[in-house]
Amino acid sequence: MSPSPHGFDAYCRKAEQGGTVERICVALDVGLEMHDAFDARRPDGPTRLAVVLPALRTWIAQKAALAPKTQWGLVVLRDAEAELLLAPTERDIMLATLNSVAQPRRRDDAFEEEDDGVADAPFDFSSLYNVLGDAFGTARPDGAVDRCLVVFGRSRAVPVATGEFTLKDKGHFFLDAIYLHENAAPPVRDVQAVYDTLRKLLVHRSSYVMETTRSQEKLKSYLLLLLAHPILRDAQDSALAKLDPEAAQRTASPPPTPTAPPPPPPPGGA
Repeated sequence: MSPSPHGFDAYCRKAEQGGTVERICVALDVGLEMHDAFDARRPDGPTRLAVVLPALRTWIAQKAALAPKTQWGLVVLRDAEAELLLAPTERDIMLATLNSVAQPRRRDDAFEEEDDGVADAPFDFSSLYNVLGDAFGTARPDGAVDRCLVVFGRSRAVPVATGEFTLKDKGHFFLDAIYLHENAAPPVRDVQAVYDTLRKLLVHRSSYVMETTRSQEKLKSYLLLLLAHPILRDAQDSALAKLDPEAAQRTASPPPTPTAPPPPPPPGGA
């Protein structure tokens, strides 16, 4: 793998040489909406899950090349709760386990009302909190840094959390999220409310929470940012600016508001 132009490879190698090995748990949404088309303009195109899975495989391979000691775990977010499929272990076992969740799940007309009820139910992140505690366990290797990447794909119900997230209080734990969502149109309730709630439920310290609708390039760019070791990486806005300096400049310096032209002189002059 060629060196990253953004210095992420140096970040990873410096951290690993210093003894801070990462244990990364991917929390992948496999709920009903992840089996809808990634791009709603192409209903027969690949599903969100079909787009995300190869992107994750590439990310894992890239991270393993930069930091070979990294361990990998997998949690799936089913319709109503999280399920631990793999506690942090070797990369090849992670990739094999990831392949096991690739089964397509299309909406069935016979169960359309039931499917809508599932999609409208808010996901309770407390189940993820509990599962992550099981995944990382109580015996942490010396120098280990624990991470979770949440890939969330629900647009029709604002998530909740009915319990406490004690891992967030640990100095060695980092949590990031990528939110894949539909455009804000019926039956989508309020995409902004979902995103804001995700930030509230998941953000702590230097977390990244990023979103996209149908841009595979954005998804790949976000995963590129997440190659960096969480202790050494930039803040989210600074990292995004490195990926697209022109967009960052436009955001920092919006175009001036045009001024109205002066009124015409009165008839006949002064």
